[in-house]
Amino acid sequence: MKLNFIKQLIIFVLFAAHGALSSCSSPSEVNSTTPPPNFERRGNLILIPERSSLRQRLTFDTAQVENITIQLTAPAVVEANPDRYARICPPLAGRISQLNVRLGEAVQQGQLLAILQSPDYMAVQSDFTKAKSALLLARRNWGRQKDLFEHKITAQREVEQAQKELEAAQADLESVTARLRTLGLNPEAGTLGHPLEIHSPISGHVVEISATAGEFRNDTNAPLMSIADLSTVWLTGNVQEKDIRHLAKGQQVNAVFPAYPGEVLRGKVLFVGDMLDPDTRSIKVRVAVPNPGGRFKPGMFATVNFEGFPERVVTVPTTAIVQIGGTSFVFEQVKPWTLAPCEVVPGEQRGERIVIKRGLSAGATVLAREGVLFQ
Repeated sequence: MKLNFIKQLIIFVLFAAHGALSSCSSPSEVNSTTPPPNFERRGNLILIPERSSLRQRLTFDTAQVENITIQLTAPAVVEANPDRYARICPPLAGRISQLNVRLGEAVQQGQLLAILQSPDYMAVQSDFTKAKSALLLARRNWGRQKDLFEHKITAQREVEQAQKELEAAQADLESVTARLRTLGLNPEAGTLGHPLEIHSPISGHVVEISATAGEFRNDTNAPLMSIADLSTVWLTGNVQEKDIRHLAKGQQVNAVFPAYPGEVLRGKVLFVGDMLDPDTRSIKVRVAVPNPGGRFKPGMFATVNFEGFPERVVTVPTTAIVQIGGTSFVFEQVKPWTLAPCEVVPGEQRGERIVIKRGLSAGATVLAREGVLFQ
């Protein structure tokens, strides 16, 4: 009986010791059950270990080349066509005795605009009369000397002198005649002694008047008024240097105006400027547009939208972009389960993809989403 009790006690002790040993694991056994890290950093690279749970979570995409239609928009301002715009300046100093038009009035080419009492103009007419008389006398003298020479009464040099005087008188008359024509008077058809008449060089409307009757004008560079034909106006847009390659003469343009919401005006690029503005790094682009009824006033603001043109670009999923501060990145897979951050310059968004302007080549494999895990 006592022997059996001792045997049972020994068996219990052995089982207890075995249980205690089996409940304690070695350090190596403990480490083998610790989950591996999701990723490792080695310099600029990010490694996804084989047993990482991220391998089941991460998805990748390819940087694709796509043909898309680029839209280009630029601010613009309405301007009068300089070919149909005239600043009327007095050709000579004088007093304005009469204004024949009013602001906003329609005028025709050649219509009388103002009358100027100018002493200088009267002096030119007087010079014309004198030159004409001098030419007449020189012609008579030359004829007389020629006749005397033929009758052997005078010498050859007298005829030659008369010829020179005739030629000088002819030149003086031509000079003063040209001056009168410049001032708008045809001395052959007009009547001398009248005041200076100022006529409109174009048809259009009087858009500005800065003179009054009775005023004396001494500055021949200060305009009396401005005439503009606004049946066609220009839209002058400022396009940034980086977009110049997208511009071409004859290109279709849509324009919208804050003054006329919802209205779209179509036109064509008349010409692209040849010089870049060094301050704004932009170039002038002018669009000719019809202006029935004069609704579009010089100085109005507008936005011009240049008709789209195809371009080959690189795109990635929008979710692939990771923003860190003011810089954009994608994570490129440089080899299986090894990522490298790649700085890029994103462009416009196209549905679920975004254009990459710079920083990534077509065909690269990029992390499609979850890039924020590696910031």
